[in-house]
Amino acid sequence: MPTPKEKEETQRMKALRRELEEKLEDQLPPEMIASEPIRVETQALNTDEVLDPAQAKQVVEAMLFASSKPLAVADIRKVVKSLTPGQIGGILSDLRAEYASTGRSFELLEIANGYEIATKKEFAPWIMRLELQRKIKQVTQSALETLSILAYKQPVTRAEIEELRGVDASGVLNTLAERNFIRIVGKKEVPGRPFLYGTTEKFLEHFGLRSIEDLPNIDEIKTLVENSVKKEDLLGTQKIVDIPQEDPAAAPEAGAELSPEPAGETVQEPEDETVQEPEDETVQDSAGETVQAGPEGAPDEASEERE
Repeated sequence: MPTPKEKEETQRMKALRRELEEKLEDQLPPEMIASEPIRVETQALNTDEVLDPAQAKQVVEAMLFASSKPLAVADIRKVVKSLTPGQIGGILSDLRAEYASTGRSFELLEIANGYEIATKKEFAPWIMRLELQRKIKQVTQSALETLSILAYKQPVTRAEIEELRGVDASGVLNTLAERNFIRIVGKKEVPGRPFLYGTTEKFLEHFGLRSIEDLPNIDEIKTLVENSVKKEDLLGTQKIVDIPQEDPAAAPEAGAELSPEPAGETVQEPEDETVQEPEDETVQDSAGETVQAGPEGAPDEASEERE
């Protein structure tokens, strides 16, 4: 009679098998799966089984080859419980020496606190061409700039990144977090307590670094840039429009031509004009009285008095 733990393990394996079948059906063309559905067969594995040295070496090598990320000794130990950490370390050393002595195109590297089988650097051009043919989505320039600032100044807040870049960085940070290149490592003890961001293990794995200390030194980068790019090209001092330069000897003549008045002549100002006020007018009202009008045509107060 199976125990509850065994039943749970069986159900979990069935769910995993069905998930693998669905993924294979999605990736394979329809004509390949039209005849019969995809079925994945699994078999029980005794993790406590003692392996002979040759078999243990093959198992560890297969795990390194199939893994999509570097494997630590503890990760291998969880799968192959019969091996001790010392034995696993010995197998890794043997694999590294074997790859080096047989002239393989790949090698065993220690990356991000784990071990990974990777191709050698001299084969990078061919692999790069393969990657370009697959049209893998590349990280944008703004994301690379943000990631560089964060890698060298971490832990850092979004406001500090925006201050250095001069543009909003919220969208780029969300993209990098979704791709698991960065993560929130805490909060800064300032008003508002903004999030502090730092890099992840995937960042080290992606750029082939063992730790964050393996990043190139800033002074080394400056030297490389200065030696490879001219200062004029770096600062962008190329002239877009040529502006003609004035001849210093012709400057006084040009100044003389701008003056509209010949030298030595006196400019006469117009004479003051005398404004004559209108004379008083005599107006008779309706009663036959004589009324003296002022300058504005208004009746004189003295003439308004009636007897």
